[in-house]
Amino acid sequence: RTCIDTLASHPSKIETLFQESSPYCELFHTVLQPISTELNQWMNADFEYNIKHPEQRIHKSASGLIVRSKSEALIATLLSHNRIPFRYECALCLGETTLHPDFTLRHPKTGAFYYWEHFGLIDDSSYVRSAMAKQQNYIANGIIPTIQLITTYETKANPLDTETVEKTIERYFK
Repeated sequence: RTCIDTLASHPSKIETLFQESSPYCELFHTVLQPISTELNQWMNADFEYNIKHPEQRIHKSASGLIVRSKSEALIATLLSHNRIPFRYECALCLGETTLHPDFTLRHPKTGAFYYWEHFGLIDDSSYVRSAMAKQQNYIANGIIPTIQLITTYETKANPLDTETVEKTIERYFK
């Protein structure tokens, strides 16, 4: 930790480490990846969020964010670890409908928007109908699964795991 604190107090040294020619670039990528000022401001700005059922927010991510499920806590933890700017349950107006994607994300290099929905009760038929309707709403508004819409799924027999989240982050943000 001392090494990181020392580097953090010398921004020019950090910039040198992140130059593609630096042999340390890949090594320090997840620990010291700089977030642009604009993305940092976006991530820390106030936003309209889902106020329904606050009693369901009972799971804490490693970064301290309180979310609705253990799987969302895992996703939030790994997003923070990988320095992916995100908002939890931020309002998204799509035509006449306002959705609250589990995560609204910004690509740390391009600033492009992505939305991540985790569907955690796929073995419940009424939940599946609601999840599919939500996905249809995204598609109808030009937010396409596997392009801007990231989706993960789980059942009781097949819970979301760290490896799946890490591979998903790698696919979209590395």
